[in-house]
Amino acid sequence: MTLFTGREMKKLIIPVIVTLLVASVCAAEQIAPPSPSVANCLQQHTCPQLQAQYEKVTKEGERNFVLNQEQAGLMAFQLKEYDLATQSFDQALLRIESVFSNNERAAKARSLWYEEGAKDFKGEPYERAMAYYYRGLLYLLRGDYENARAAYKNGILQDAFAEEQQYRCDFALLIFLEGWASQCLGDFQTANAAYAEVRKLRPDFVPPKPDDNTLLIVETGKSPRKVADGIGHDELKYRRGRNFTEKRADVRIGDKLYPLYPMEDIFWQAATRGGRLVDKILKGKAEFMETQRASGEVLSNVSTAGIIASSAPIGDTSALHGVSAALGLVSVVQLAIALNVNPRADTRYWNNLPDTIHVITLKTDPVSLKGPIKAEFLDAQKKVIPSLGAELTLGNCGSGRYLGWTRSRSALEK
Repeated sequence: MTLFTGREMKKLIIPVIVTLLVASVCAAEQIAPPSPSVANCLQQHTCPQLQAQYEKVTKEGERNFVLNQEQAGLMAFQLKEYDLATQSFDQALLRIESVFSNNERAAKARSLWYEEGAKDFKGEPYERAMAYYYRGLLYLLRGDYENARAAYKNGILQDAFAEEQQYRCDFALLIFLEGWASQCLGDFQTANAAYAEVRKLRPDFVPPKPDDNTLLIVETGKSPRKVADGIGHDELKYRRGRNFTEKRADVRIGDKLYPLYPMEDIFWQAATRGGRLVDKILKGKAEFMETQRASGEVLSNVSTAGIIASSAPIGDTSALHGVSAALGLVSVVQLAIALNVNPRADTRYWNNLPDTIHVITLKTDPVSLKGPIKAEFLDAQKKVIPSLGAELTLGNCGSGRYLGWTRSRSALEK
């Protein structure tokens, strides 16, 4: 067996470390070539904001692929380009599921991705859950209630998934939509079980009636923000979106006005893990506040009490083993890569998400839905904001069921 002196070992190891560092940087910055579907999109669609977003998908490559596709998918959804929106969310979710699925292969992928692939955006738990929310809406619009229900179940898993730990899901919106998809399938037993879970989080929630056939969804406000804090900007913190005053929403159908229920505060979802308020996220791990605070003024007090139900992490951490000199050299390489990848908190975020999502279910008929369905937006004092107003996009899901959706802020203006 050949033995190397210290000087010879140094000559061998340093080039390896340099090569690995260069390779890690190149891999992180590699730009993927445009897919035929994206190129086709850029040729066919004339909306300048949508074109610019898909150009980002092409130019920024894998590092921002998931983020750019999510933002593009929401833009396309608002523009009623449902095939394009479906394609964007499917491609984003494919990459998310490669790392954040509940199986052994994804667990192995996470162990590598956290150290060497963290520059490729996959999103925080609330962002991954919201990707499934919109994908589920696309399934609902096509009357594909089985896949819609599966999408919401996957979104619920993402809400519970954080790093290598799992928390209790408190994403009431996704649980409600899972129940609605089950109700549309005629599976009232499963639907009622889901609504019962929602009631645990929102005690003032009134479940849909068995003959309700129309779901209306209105989104208000602007996306939660991620900001860097701490020494070296290595702490990630959340802030509510800025420059909006709408807190509630009503829907007008003909001469009737229907107040919507504020089902989900997206900022609260960003700033918590399983109902526990996060003070900061440091190197991928959540650090919780010692005391819990209210989830936000948009939800009723009784709902807030349900949201703040405490939960404890159930996952465990694994120990690292290795004492040999060879493994010590490998650890030096890994440390060098880690320092290169994670010098600061990652403040990229899905910036055209809403702040709050409001819902209502109704029993309607085709005659009552012929006229426009308009949303009115209210401030914290429950006064209508005259400068805001939107008409709901109504989709016929088949089987006598309908889905209406709109938002106070355009997804094209982030």
